Amino acid sequence: MAGDDLRYYETFYGVDLTHWKVNFGSFNDHTKLLVKEYVSDGCSSATSTASQTLKFIYPHHIKKKYFIEGVIDGHITVAASGATAIVDQYRVSVCKANVDNSETELFTTGWVDVDDDNLPWDSGYNIGEERVYPFWIDAWNKKELSENDRIYVKVEVMAVNDVLWHSNDATWEDLKITIPFVM
Repeated sequence: MAGDDLRYYETFYGVDLTHWKVNFGSFNDHTKLLVKEYVSDGCSSATSTASQTLKFIYPHHIKKKYFIEGVIDGHITVAASGATAIVDQYRVSVCKANVDNSETELFTTGWVDVDDDNLPWDSGYNIGEERVYPFWIDAWNKKELSENDRIYVKVEVMAVNDVLWHSNDATWEDLKITIPFVM
């Protein structure tokens, strides 16, 4: 195996920190971040209730020039919030944002059908059932990134009624993704 074929795998987690805002390209005062490890539970964080698109950006440089190539894998976790939710589809994409405000989708799962997955809501205990959806993305079309780019992960969930995302909770990983980098 040649040296340039060696991959470096990095695992990221999605969190929503209410006090830390990122400004990069089209991301203004953005609080949804990719982190390598969860921060303290005492940290000020948010819980999102949504059945729309969420974008988690890695706010740091990785290297002046690098590539993504290999198999990207991970999972998303959602739960019912306030009423029984029905999840129809989800989609996870790895993208890049540039300093010039452009955003480019690099790799995606495409829309994954989950056949109207029912997540019941228990009003007596005020809690919703949760579901973990794993994903794999074949990223064999090597994509180049530079020092002017930042990676971000876009998660889209199509659901009837809202779904809940717990942020900054290592006991329940909403978004976990492992990305293969070629340096």
